[in-house]
Amino acid sequence: MVIFENPGVNITYQQQEQLLLISWLKKPDMVLLKEAYYHALQFVCEHLQTYYFCTDQTLIGPLDREQENWLIQEFYPKVYDCIKDETYAAVVFNTTHFQAIVTNYQASAIMPQQHFIQFNYFTKLQEAKQWLLDVKKGQFAALNPSIN
Repeated sequence: MVIFENPGVNITYQQQEQLLLISWLKKPDMVLLKEAYYHALQFVCEHLQTYYFCTDQTLIGPLDREQENWLIQEFYPKVYDCIKDETYAAVVFNTTHFQAIVTNYQASAIMPQQHFIQFNYFTKLQEAKQWLLDVKKGQFAALNPSIN
């Protein structure tokens, strides 16, 4: 199901996996970033069982600091206000960007953390989707233990 699309981004909901996928096709400016994420937020608020998110940034590289700050300080809290539960987000980077992140990683005490979102980072979209599927399966198993 297509949630939003334009030449810069495709946002789809994959019903079977219960996964919201944001695929960036070109580097967004702040206006496009907010427009896209607000469409995603509207969908999430209307479909409260959406806990699994994947953002594919392989074509665009990193977001700038202002965009990252907006996501952390404004967008993620709005997602939590709708869902009121933990969410899982896989982010897919190209190999160069991923290696730069790993090489320059510094745990920052001043960076605000969103404790209701568990992030994981990948270089392959299929691996990111598999991680989210595994999380979902693990949660289902924990909520529905088999009776022997």
